[in-house]
Amino acid sequence: MTEMSRLKALSHPLRLQILVLLDALSEARTSDLASQLGAAANKVSYHLSILEAGGFIGKRVGDDARETWWSVNEDKINPPQPDPAERESEDSRAASLAILEYLRSLVPDVTDEDKHQVVMLGVVFLTPDQRKEVASQMSEMYGRIRELSTKNHESGEGTLYALGAQLLPARPDQR
Repeated sequence: MTEMSRLKALSHPLRLQILVLLDALSEARTSDLASQLGAAANKVSYHLSILEAGGFIGKRVGDDARETWWSVNEDKINPPQPDPAERESEDSRAASLAILEYLRSLVPDVTDEDKHQVVMLGVVFLTPDQRKEVASQMSEMYGRIRELSTKNHESGEGTLYALGAQLLPARPDQR
């Protein structure tokens, strides 16, 4: 699957909500997701199939063969390195920026301290070695956060937050 196809799989608000919820729950059935999201089960099922085709989630059959359990595919949630020709294409860059702008639009007033929000968006200049180091540090931090989340989820503590981090090549005109 191309990077463009994977980005398209994330282009719907309900699919993003499904990913956030599945990430928090670790595993859920379609009916559980539909109930928690307040959406029709057939609509959730449709969007689950698109996320599965994009490699973002996986499924397993439950003890009752009629049950399907969904979970985030941790190995594939981070996109593979794109083909350099594809990464340089104007369509790919436009799609990446459109999704980034959409994700930015989901963030409410970032100055509202009562909501405990932290948003860091910007353009940075890095060498290839620095980019690798930053990506590694981001992965380590995400692993620590996932451990905290798992402990809190198991103990019934904590509040559900959306967490996202991206390190993408910027457009040449952003220099």
